[in-house]
Amino acid sequence: MNENLAQLFPSNAVIVKAHASMWNTPLCKEEEALIEAAVEKRQKEFRAGRHAAHQALEQLNAPWHPLLREDNRQPIWPPGYIGSITHCRDACVAVCAKSKDLIGLGVDVEPLEPLPKGVDRYIHTAVDSETMRSIEILPERLIFSAKESIYKCYHPLIGQHMGFQSVSLEIDPENMTFKFVPTESSTIPFPEGLQFHGRYLVDSSHLYTGCFLSAV
Repeated sequence: MNENLAQLFPSNAVIVKAHASMWNTPLCKEEEALIEAAVEKRQKEFRAGRHAAHQALEQLNAPWHPLLREDNRQPIWPPGYIGSITHCRDACVAVCAKSKDLIGLGVDVEPLEPLPKGVDRYIHTAVDSETMRSIEILPERLIFSAKESIYKCYHPLIGQHMGFQSVSLEIDPENMTFKFVPTESSTIPFPEGLQFHGRYLVDSSHLYTGCFLSAV
């Protein structure tokens, strides 16, 4: 499956989907200390994500480094590297790259299920709602997942919260790509001079979205 997921990102990024043993195999003591008070579900998710990220970094020849976290709970990546981690109840993915190659990374995985009833009104702008009505083949969680990926991609650069109503999506179902346009009310300081790329992929049970930033 890693080979299929690689379609989401350029060749200078490495994406790894956690296999079953990663969810239960203990991490190093520094990383285990971060989840010693967490419930079992959270411990498994954390272990899967960190193991997948370590494997991705290893493939990039990164020096081994405990993946600790900042006060906002975001991973602290080794100097010279960037990454993103995502999980749902039965899937976990990490993607990493060298910071000299890419400027931002974001990834999200969702089950192929509808959003809980009524939640879409907090996530979809009017433009998004029309897109979902007019393109019936789109996965029901695509807008949610894409905006999660966008947030993860930009947050390290802008350092502030980005609500779901901050952007509307433009989706190309033929090429399975997406772009975004800030809404009129958005005050997010998106950096200029960067090229955004967004893609999505669907398998038998999950939806995956990925985005990255490169220099123009």
